[in-house]
Amino acid sequence: MENGDNDAGRPAPAVNSWKVGLTCVAVVATAYLIAWLVFEPQPTARAKSSYVTPPVAFPVQIPGCDVVEPPRDRQTFGFVHSRTHEYDNPSYPWFSGPKAGAMTRALQDALPSAVEIAFAPVSHSLVFQPILGDPVQNKGFGGWTEADATLLRDDREGALSVTVRQATKPIPSCVAGELDERRHLPDGTIVDTHDSWYELKGARTLTRNATAYKPDGSVLHANASDRAAETSGRPRAIPLAIDELVTLVTDPALRISTPVPPGTPSPPEVCLLYSKSGPVIDQAQARRWDAVLAQIPLDGATLDRPLGALRQGEMGGGVCQAVQVTTPGRDSRLAITISIEQPLSQEPDTSSSAGTRRRLPDGSVVETHEERSAALASPPRTDRTVTVTRPSGTKITISFANAPAELLPLAQLEEIALNPGFDVSR
Repeated sequence: MENGDNDAGRPAPAVNSWKVGLTCVAVVATAYLIAWLVFEPQPTARAKSSYVTPPVAFPVQIPGCDVVEPPRDRQTFGFVHSRTHEYDNPSYPWFSGPKAGAMTRALQDALPSAVEIAFAPVSHSLVFQPILGDPVQNKGFGGWTEADATLLRDDREGALSVTVRQATKPIPSCVAGELDERRHLPDGTIVDTHDSWYELKGARTLTRNATAYKPDGSVLHANASDRAAETSGRPRAIPLAIDELVTLVTDPALRISTPVPPGTPSPPEVCLLYSKSGPVIDQAQARRWDAVLAQIPLDGATLDRPLGALRQGEMGGGVCQAVQVTTPGRDSRLAITISIEQPLSQEPDTSSSAGTRRRLPDGSVVETHEERSAALASPPRTDRTVTVTRPSGTKITISFANAPAELLPLAQLEEIALNPGFDVSR
């Protein structure tokens, strides 16, 4: 979350009270009155607060800052978070699907070689997401694209979030408690860095930040923390050093003005799971299924990326992959989802104009469905789905939306779903 041009990735100072100490110093028979302000809540206030940040001393000198302003009052605000999967937003002409794809590739390539992105849904795999709303609606609370992920380094785990936006205000002043150093780079870029922490209901999280203000108006912010999943079992640690964060936010490929290389695809599509909740599928199993998908022939189908890159779904415990299929006149969407420990239908076989359900000799249940697509096209297109549930509980669903009649018919989708390599019992 960002507020104007402030570094919103770091927690705002908590203001409960001021402690003012007065010290009189005599220098060459002249008296100077110095007010030393320590930005710290009273113990009783701290005990009752659910959100605590470090005390801030003022006045203070900050490297790279000619003037340092006093700490700001803590501000509280709320917002409703929503998500879209569409990258086209006319309010932000510098951004697009291919731009997000180029930035995603650059950011992932800029990570240190010792760092690994944890297996997670697309939206939490360091993939830049669409920009929501417009400048009038956002009023300082939007206008940025964000990529976040859990990072693994050695045996430790932490989090990283990177945002990119176009500046709408001048570079902010140096404020005590909001940065430790301001770096002035030869190309005119200014980078603020900050190490800090916050406590939420008594649990402390360490944070590390770098914010770059570039001459072309790009504002890049990277926030790393030792936040980790409660079930991961790994020790917590901030995964990147300050200088490594500075390298990320100063990468030229992440500037808003950097041209997109021709032919750059949009980021991988977010996909949802439409099945009963099941166990989480680990990366090793997903990679075994990737190998199966990579060998499946799709004659006549032109995909925006190869099959064989399953990720955790945005909801549920399964894995999935969605790709765009280029077809004459309009793109189609092919999605494959796999989950385990799913119930096997006991319903009798059925058949209708819209679809069928039938049980195979090995006990597997095959369900097919096809209906006319809501998208207008001539000739008309269909949305078709095949679901195979194995006696082992493995469930494979393949959906082809806005599909032309001649490409990947139900029989071919069923053949793919019945591939024995998807059954975890084998």
